[in-house]
Amino acid sequence: MKRIGVIGIGNPLRKDDGIGIVLLEKLIEKKDELPDNIEFIDGGTGGMNILHLLGHFDIAIILDAVNFDGHHGESKLFTLDEVQSQKISLGMSTHESDLFKVIQLSKELKECPDELFIFGIQPKDISFGSNLSSELQHNIKPLLIRLKTEIETIFNKKK
Repeated sequence: MKRIGVIGIGNPLRKDDGIGIVLLEKLIEKKDELPDNIEFIDGGTGGMNILHLLGHFDIAIILDAVNFDGHHGESKLFTLDEVQSQKISLGMSTHESDLFKVIQLSKELKECPDELFIFGIQPKDISFGSNLSSELQHNIKPLLIRLKTEIETIFNKKK
């Protein structure tokens, strides 16, 4: 059975940048509704914190605030191949370059999962502060539903 890791990253002291961590916490509350072989990890602010975490999984899904020019609170699932082949700059909140450097290093060390997904949420405000913007707060439930659906789809395709 494939090992799946769901890794929330973000800085909860930078308003919407903390959405990855918030969604991870909400997902953990609902983990009994998801497949048993999923491990949920708080990846902090990303960077080197997640380097060796990635190697523990066949499939990893990173939850993070991503500026993809969508509506505030909108979400998109990106594969690493999509991001790299289209040379898309995701504007990964406060740690874009760190995340992609860590993923590249993980590949070089042969610790990168076979499949890596980024569940990106369009932030409104990543300035200093401890609360999500009202736009993201109002979208938590639909984001969680979509995230659970994406996880189940990935899981069912990879059985």
